Formats: sequence, structure tokens, C-alpha cells
Amino acid sequence: MIPERFKWMSEKIPFWLKLISPVYGDIVLSIRIRLARNLKGYNFPLYLDEGKRAKIFNLIRDAFYSIEKLKNLKIYEIDELEKIEKDFLVERHLISKDLLKDGKGRGVVMDMEEKISIMINEEDHLRIQVFYPGFMFEEAFMKGMEIDDLIGSTLLYAFHNKYGFLTTCPTNVGTGFRVSSLLHLPVSVLSGRIQEIINFAVSNDITVRGYYGEGSEVMGNIFQFSSLRTFGKSEEEILSNFKDVLYKIIDIEKEEREKILKSAKDLIEDKVMRTIGILKSAKFLNSKEVMEYTSHLRMAAGMNIIDINIEKINEIMLLNQPAHIQILFGKVMEEKERDKFRGILVRSRLNLS
Repeated sequence: MIPERFKWMSEKIPFWLKLISPVYGDIVLSIRIRLARNLKGYNFPLYLDEGKRAKIFNLIRDAFYSIEKLKNLKIYEIDELEKIEKDFLVERHLISKDLLKDGKGRGVVMDMEEKISIMINEEDHLRIQVFYPGFMFEEAFMKGMEIDDLIGSTLLYAFHNKYGFLTTCPTNVGTGFRVSSLLHLPVSVLSGRIQEIINFAVSNDITVRGYYGEGSEVMGNIFQFSSLRTFGKSEEEILSNFKDVLYKIIDIEKEEREKILKSAKDLIEDKVMRTIGILKSAKFLNSKEVMEYTSHLRMAAGMNIIDINIEKINEIMLLNQPAHIQILFGKVMEEKERDKFRGILVRSRLNLS
């Protein structure tokens, strides 16, 4: 039995995957602003039993209901959700897998557009996250600051005059501010320059992770870049440094795309035609295969080799995941059956039937 709670979400693409920002939209999928906050006078979540976590969850929930601009956000307690619903929210990048560990007293607050996701009692009492598409850094930053101010005007944060915001992990002490971005870098992988990019990012206090962040693997040539430093710099300085690094990475990917267009356009076209042939005829497709093949299509669309809407490809990359497939089709499925329905989904969305 598939719950209906998130059916409405499964049928639409979230705001952060839309192609609203034309700037680098073929390379930069999305950005995320994250602020770690804790409440003054309470132990960090790691040192709380479920009863005390529940008390803080209720305190934060009541605070949201009292803030005019935030009172209409959806609030879910993780322990009340079915497993498939939890997996669905992880696949949608709205919550982390860590939030699922002993869900009692933990929760998530989010809006209908999926611009906002606030995890309650994950590593910190509050993990404020704001998601925007493409290169919309300023918009995401302003929204994140606004939400932080609204919550901070109602709940008292743990703050030290010398060290800044106090957090469970020492690496988040200071501003508690991190910025991250999902980048699609297929030609840098193809040309072998991806290691140069990773080394450059790391040397500039930026870590490189897989599609789901920390501990996850890279799928579909999509990498998550995330700022590391939260202490000793302002939020604006962290954001500015991050953008400068991203500009350099984007330049490398664009440079490689131009090179390959000049030297091996016919090979790229052949790769794309083979990909379309497989997607059109395959009866079964697993999730990794879809990420790989849609990466080829996304690359070709970004290089104007084929006429396919990049937003449509973003949508398929999201919907092909296991929990999404089951909620979308309203049916609990074993792996093989999911592979069959995944094939149906891809063909219908790309009009390949």
C-alpha cells in the first residue's frame, strides 16, 4: 500500500530543478544555502534522549506556527512517515539519511515549492536549507537569511561572542553557514580533467561529494561541491569565494565542451544516437543506467547537438529513483518491476514510444 501523502510532489518537478536561471543552467543544476542553528540552554541532539528531542521538536513546531510568514509551512515528524516516504524525501534532497536514525523527536519543515527544507534535531536542532535553481545565489542567500532572522526572532540561538553560532560538529562553529551546488560535468570526466577540478576545489576549502552529498557516489556525472569553512569569514565572504571557484570549474567544463565539439562532434552524436536507441528499446532500466544515459542527453542538449529540453531531463533524473517510481505509479514494486516501470516512464517523458 502506497501512502498518498506525497503523491502531489511526485507529479511535479521541484523549484530547484527548474530551468528558471538561464545562466549556466546546462552545467549548474541547483544551489543550496544551509545554516546550522541550536537553541540556547539545551544539549545538542546527539546528547538527547527521545523524550527531550520530542520536547524540542514541539518547541520548534510551536514557534513556526507563531511566525506569520512561516506558519503555513508543512511540518512532518519523521517517526510518523512510512519508510517509502522517508526514502522519497531523501531522494528529493529535502532530508538527509542521518535524520532517519531513530526518527522519534526528529522532523522536517518544508514549503510547497520545495525552496525551503528545515530539518529538526538532525545533527543540530535546526538545519535551515534553501534550494534554488541554476546560479541564483543572491536569491537563495537572501531567502536563507530571512528565514534565519524570522526563527531567531522567536527562538533564542546558542551563540558565543567569540566563536559565533555553537554547533554539534566543530567544523560548523562560527557562521554555521555552508553553500553547496550540484554540477553536471560530463565532458570534464570524459577528458580526464575532473581530478584537476577536484584538487582545485579542495585547495579552496570546498569539498566534492556524490549526488546525495556526504558518503554518496557520483551518478550521471553530477558532483556536489560544498563549502567547508564556517569560522573566521562572513557569510558573504564564504559565498563570494564559492562563486569564484564555481566560475573556474564552469570555465573548464565549457572549454572542454568547445574542444570536443571541434575534434569529435561526430563521436558525441554517435554516442547520443546509441543512447536514444537504448532508451527507446530497452524493456528494463535500472536507476544507474538512467542517470548515465540521461547524462549523455543532458550533455548533448547543453552543447546544442540535440533538441531536448534540459528541464525535462532534470525531471527524469529525479523521477527515476526507486521511491519516486513507486509513489508516482501508486504501487509497491520489487526491483525488477521498478526497472520495467522506469523504462515506461523514460519513454513516455521523452516521447520515445
